[in-house]
Amino acid sequence: MKIFTLKIFFFIFCSLITGHLAAQRFEGGLRAGMVASEVSGDNLGGPNKLGWYASAYTFTPVAENVSMKLEIMYITKGSRSVPTEKNDFLEYTFHLQYVEVPVLVLVDVSQYSQSPVLEKLVLHAGLSGSVLVGYREQEFGLDKPVSELEPFHPAELNILLGFSYPLTERVDFHFGFSNSLTPIRPHSGQSKVWYNRGQYNSIWTFGVSYNLW
Repeated sequence: MKIFTLKIFFFIFCSLITGHLAAQRFEGGLRAGMVASEVSGDNLGGPNKLGWYASAYTFTPVAENVSMKLEIMYITKGSRSVPTEKNDFLEYTFHLQYVEVPVLVLVDVSQYSQSPVLEKLVLHAGLSGSVLVGYREQEFGLDKPVSELEPFHPAELNILLGFSYPLTERVDFHFGFSNSLTPIRPHSGQSKVWYNRGQYNSIWTFGVSYNLW
């Protein structure tokens, strides 16, 4: 099911790129920034782990004040325990690395607001498919043995929300929130509830983009 979902995203990506080239109505650029992440279900709280992301993107208008955007992104996620007396000074870090393909709808809110500040906002929402390319789980600076790790799912589906705001003609500030819709791995002990099938990624992103064309 997860591989099928990623094939759908790949098909959409190819279709958008083909349409862009044929109509010559596309823009694009590069985006990068910081990630604050946590894993729901690991009982650590957060977001305490910092990471980063970098992507290349393209977008095209599909209606008045509405555009479709597609990215190819490398992003780090995971969680971290801040040692305190309450958690017996546990030093724990969970590193996850993904290649992610977001498909987003962008809405320019200028037609809905007369505010000179708010009218520059561009809201976005969409889905992304991610493929896990690396992971590392550590306690007190030492890698946990593979035999002690819960099995990871090779891919995840995410929901994304956020906004961008122009800083210059070509540079935009971006803020986003993302939460996985499919679990990244089971809970310890394999416990499941109908709405909670395991551990899930939750991330907040802050960054800037540069429109190259």
